[in-house]
Amino acid sequence: MTVQVTDRVEWINQCYDHEGSHEHVSLYLLRAPDGTVLIDSGSFYHREAIAEAVDEATDGEGPDAIILSHSDYPHAANVSPLGGDTADVDLVASSASPAQQGLPDARKCDIGGSLTVQGRAFSFIDPPLADRSHTTWIYDHGDGVLFTADGFGNYHDPGQCDYLSGDFPDVTPAERIYEYHRDNLVWLRYVAPEKVDRTLDDIFAEYDVNAVAPIHGNPIEGDDVDTYRERLREAMERIASEHVVA
Repeated sequence: MTVQVTDRVEWINQCYDHEGSHEHVSLYLLRAPDGTVLIDSGSFYHREAIAEAVDEATDGEGPDAIILSHSDYPHAANVSPLGGDTADVDLVASSASPAQQGLPDARKCDIGGSLTVQGRAFSFIDPPLADRSHTTWIYDHGDGVLFTADGFGNYHDPGQCDYLSGDFPDVTPAERIYEYHRDNLVWLRYVAPEKVDRTLDDIFAEYDVNAVAPIHGNPIEGDDVDTYRERLREAMERIASEHVVA
């Protein structure tokens, strides 16, 4: 019920069906030195399937920690069912005040800072592609995985739900990258694409990214990151060109 992304990172995915076109709502399970860490907790629409997958992947033990990219429902809806409201699970949240967002027991991560969780070092990055404030991208220093919300997503067809980027005939399709960002990050029509891209350049220069693990897309393997980024750049330029502000 999981898909291996790197040696110690596994992908747990569910999908929304938009009239035959699918959108992932994913979480990731990381095997850290001192326990298992979940990145995000998924949507309440898929609560039963997610709980079953996590239970199977952890031999019934559940996670030892949950790190949230942000606290809206596609990302944080299953904190309690997965034990994040108990003393047994270390809950880490990216918010100036987790308690105000319904997470009173969460440990706060500072965007721009780092924490060690279950013996694993994580950095928390201010994301240039997000749909909510207090969102963070999460970088795992062990396997070099960059977990992204909400950018770096894509739609996909039925039957492609478990694909990694390399399973597509020619990496993640450009049109599906464009469609996803057009629909979900609507503010891209108002920004200069080259500025967003420069910020992404800075992130990828600072962090050694071996894979990108989006919450709303198929994971991007290391060899495919440059191709995906080129297609993302073209998608942002296309979105901006379609909405010229007078």
